[in-house]
Amino acid sequence: METVENKLEEVKQLLFRLENDIRETTDSLRNINKSIDQLDKFSYAMKIS
Repeated sequence: METVENKLEEVKQLLFRLENDIRETTDSLRNINKSIDQLDKFSYAMKIS
């Protein structure tokens, strides 16, 4: 039978993993936004040339 301490430790580990996943997702979204911005600049440059 699991104790409350074991359950709390499990929840702590899950939250830590979730925090890391959120951080990685945020970084990925930031990189995607940078790529979109570069593409927009390129597209605009092609239109005016």
